[in-house]
Amino acid sequence: MNGLPADRVVRLLAELKGVHRGFTWESTLWDGCGYRRNPYRTLVLFGLSARTKDALLVEMCRSFFERFPDAAALAQRRESVVECIGDIVRRGQLPIVASMSAALAEGVPRDRDELLRIKGVGDKIAECVLAYGWGDEALPLDANCVRVLARVFGLSNQRSKPQMPAPLREGLKCVYLMRLQQFSDLAIRMVDIHEILRLHGQVCCARSPDCSHCPVSGCLSRREPWDGSTIINASPAIWDDWRELINEPA
Repeated sequence: MNGLPADRVVRLLAELKGVHRGFTWESTLWDGCGYRRNPYRTLVLFGLSARTKDALLVEMCRSFFERFPDAAALAQRRESVVECIGDIVRRGQLPIVASMSAALAEGVPRDRDELLRIKGVGDKIAECVLAYGWGDEALPLDANCVRVLARVFGLSNQRSKPQMPAPLREGLKCVYLMRLQQFSDLAIRMVDIHEILRLHGQVCCARSPDCSHCPVSGCLSRREPWDGSTIINASPAIWDDWRELINEPA
């Protein structure tokens, strides 16, 4: 299970959810506005997200959706999509756009294997589409999440290959399924694991970590002691722009 003890994983997520207690997690949002979620917009947004900062990604996707508001519009232009999208996306993003335009004539698949057949769609993007676009049990895991896990469990100090998302993702899924009642009691669904770790990796456990404000007990990479603070001030609106983009337009 990739060295992630179930008890410590549950405690880690409970501690982080507690310190970020003013934040609204995806499961709560889905319960309120899941009917507005658009798998096509979700696929495009996460498909273009690699190595793209959130602010730039939001502007890029706004322009993209103005030109191609739905999967049918993108599929209709599949023969010329590369030429007519080059002023919006980066050169390295053109292949996945071309692949999506060729694959989405009948809409966005809900099957993971079908999603992975779209060139440029890997495990993370597929999990994002299933979790955010369809509301299924899935677990994206980005670099922020991997960094938090590596530091907390001492994986970042190993001289072997850096920890990869796939085995960590599968390990977390196993813990979630084994401790389903505990996660239910904590009101944490599978996608919330991604959000809790990602938020903490962005605002506290960043590349230069703020260990004094981190409550995680037993972190094997702590640089300074916790100052006892019980909340981390992460704006509840920090992700509002991209979260709204994956909804059907109001």
